[in-house]
Amino acid sequence: MVEPPVPATFLFTDIEGSTRLWEQAPERMRAALARHDAIARAAVESHRGVLVKTTGDGVHAVFARPLDALGATLQLQLDLAPTASDAELALQVRCGLHAGLGERRDNDFFGPVVNRAARIMDAAHGGQVLLSQAVAAQLDGCLPAGIALRDLGRVRLRDLADAEHVYQVLHPRLRADFPALRSLEATPNNLPQQVSSFVGRERELEQCRQLLGQTRLLTLSGAGGLGKTRLALQLAADVLEDFPDGVWFVELAAVGDGALVSQAAASALGVKETAGRPVLEALLQHAGPRRLLIVLDNCEHLVLACAELAKALLAAGAQLKVLASSREPLHVAGESTYPVPALAAPAASRAMTADALAPYAAVRLFTERARAVQPAFHLTDRNAPAIAEICWHLDGIPLALELAAARVRALSVENIAARLGDRFRLLTGGDRTALPRQQSLRALIDWSHDLLTPPERVLLRRLSIFSGGWTLEAAEAVCADAAVAAEQVLDLLTHLVDKSLVVLEANGERYRLLETIRQYAREQLEAAGEKKAMRARHLACYLDLAEKARPELVGPAQGAWLARLDRERENFIAAHRWCDRAPDGADSGFRLLHAIKPYWFMRGLLELGLRLTLHALARPGAQARDAARCLGLANAGQFCSFMGRYGDARRHLGASLAIARERGDEDLVARILQPLGMAALGEGDIVAARVHSEEAVALARKQGNPRELAGAINMLAQLHLFEGALESAAPLFEQVVALARELGDRESIAIGLLNLAMVSVGRNALERARQHLREVLAIVEEIDSAPAGQSLLEVGAGLAAAAGDGVLSARFFGAAEAQAARTGLQRTPADEAFLAAWIERTRQALGAADFAAAEAGGRALGYAEAIAEAREWLRIA
Repeated sequence: MVEPPVPATFLFTDIEGSTRLWEQAPERMRAALARHDAIARAAVESHRGVLVKTTGDGVHAVFARPLDALGATLQLQLDLAPTASDAELALQVRCGLHAGLGERRDNDFFGPVVNRAARIMDAAHGGQVLLSQAVAAQLDGCLPAGIALRDLGRVRLRDLADAEHVYQVLHPRLRADFPALRSLEATPNNLPQQVSSFVGRERELEQCRQLLGQTRLLTLSGAGGLGKTRLALQLAADVLEDFPDGVWFVELAAVGDGALVSQAAASALGVKETAGRPVLEALLQHAGPRRLLIVLDNCEHLVLACAELAKALLAAGAQLKVLASSREPLHVAGESTYPVPALAAPAASRAMTADALAPYAAVRLFTERARAVQPAFHLTDRNAPAIAEICWHLDGIPLALELAAARVRALSVENIAARLGDRFRLLTGGDRTALPRQQSLRALIDWSHDLLTPPERVLLRRLSIFSGGWTLEAAEAVCADAAVAAEQVLDLLTHLVDKSLVVLEANGERYRLLETIRQYAREQLEAAGEKKAMRARHLACYLDLAEKARPELVGPAQGAWLARLDRERENFIAAHRWCDRAPDGADSGFRLLHAIKPYWFMRGLLELGLRLTLHALARPGAQARDAARCLGLANAGQFCSFMGRYGDARRHLGASLAIARERGDEDLVARILQPLGMAALGEGDIVAARVHSEEAVALARKQGNPRELAGAINMLAQLHLFEGALESAAPLFEQVVALARELGDRESIAIGLLNLAMVSVGRNALERARQHLREVLAIVEEIDSAPAGQSLLEVGAGLAAAAGDGVLSARFFGAAEAQAARTGLQRTPADEAFLAAWIERTRQALGAADFAAAEAGGRALGYAEAIAEAREWLRIA
């Protein structure tokens, strides 16, 4: 739970040289660390503190009073110091104390004050206790006898923020004299002071430190605004001790000529040009023998010159390293590249709470920057959904988040979120002292766009037509024409990835644009007058994919194809939208939706499938009584039937059947009669259900279509099951499974087995029912079918009840009900009758209160957890 900031004193400790000790004497170190942890916990708790967490080989603790924090710190140092024997390692612990308002979530603290306390500790040596001016002021006049503070003056810490006035605690039994603090001043450098805090990036910093330890040239790459410069500066500050000859920052953003790059580097290092000698020669002579780190920042517009300088520097000396930041790699031999990711951001959701958002770095950055302009601002459950939407829509891009946070001066976060559709107008007015390209979101992307070649610009704007990413093959199909040949697309796409404008997914098979880049590129597409043509090509591409997918979705490869369509879902929805403006949009829309109809069912996306289908039916040009409209009406009716909306289902299916009969199309008639029979049964019209089912079976047999025959027989068997005629239903369901196995249709096999499992439960053949459900579970896990998984839980509830496990029955029932609420998928009438009878028995056996508690426990499970519980039960049973 996120709580309002509270005043507190924070303690951070760390064992000096712990890595070396672990390497030299791991067993002794293990014992010494256990002793250290026990002493630390006792010291904190005996002084009314709270041990927040251990941090590697140290601790983080919090105290309400600074005097208690001081007392705990001194007790820790005193208890560690005198007891080391020959058998024990003497641990030297450095400590830092800072006080201020700490932000609390659950049992953890975060925010600038906490980070500052850790940085004060970083500056100390083993055995030394440092504290800030904020702590010293509160201790004034109340220090214990014999304790004093030594004023060490203002010190620049490695968070690169304002200098901190630091004091050392003096105690008669503790060491008093230490080398100079581990501050920025301790190593030659020109790292600029930062006016804002460094938020998040703990994982990135650690990964970059490891990479820099393994390579001599590390390039931080990424799109503009991702915080490459800030990460490079913080990394440089953190590794100061590794470079005794200095860490030197070379700012290249304002350098417009590649010939001046060497001069900029020489100036940063204080190297003077001498008459008759090139400045590069003087720079290499100075830097070559030294152990130093040179940071080349903002290389993208001078990438060739920066690459040449980096190569020359690395050749000049073996102890010199180069850290670069650029929107594209330098492409120098030996270079390691670290793609800087956006800050972790939550998905936009109305259900987001402050507790759920607090761990996200994007949220922390936005709230800190918003508090800087509006001190009363803080994260609450009320504003959490809007903040989540802002962070998600801005892709976690730090500069964009800071520009949005600046708007908190005049707008609520809800207003900011609502205006992000026009983000390039909204997100302006950044720091006036920053570079022009960092003062607005548009200027930031303009800078990258201006560095592209004409073919790269063409491809970038055309890629904006995709939604949710694309494959290389799709880019070639949609974007290639006379301006960009298909054989050029791969190279151009690679260049855009290198220049951080296109993201290559981790699997190496798909690409995507950050939403902010996509909106910018879409503007460019409209300005170029290419939007209509790209929509048409996109629609053609995904219509072709959908029609290739249709037979695969009901065959043995359906699992792989379902996964493929998962990745293309947003593109199918976009293609559906393009049909509104396409010349043959009505026909294309019907073809598209009919082709991927099985996907919506198997993924439990019934509401979405129905909404798109109804939209297609209402589209201009879609009113002709032809086969396309007939199928569209049938699909809408089938969605409604599965959602339990039987009246709507009969209306749509009845209209579809009328068209099919008018056309004399018996194949369509047979397809329509199956869901129509189910809808009639749902409304209690058993006579109509039987008539429809028997006609469907007869037509399917006449046509010799095994797929339609399996569906028709299943409907007829469902009717028998509903009536309790198990002996009539069982052989029909067995026929369904046999036909589905011949077709290789895993989904239909699972449906048939689920029905057979219900029959087996009704016959008290419980082991047979378990066998059926085990096979169903394997299919669910193979193809990730939402309907089969939900039905597995429902039939499992009946089986558990029959086996006498009422609690498990109620839990499965609750989990199935929760999943039905998420998917909209309702039980068939026969399934409902089966489950209702067993659940009523369970309710009576457990009693209302215990049943309700067990059901609530099941509802609280996530779908994946419920399936895992079913897996374990079926394994043991």
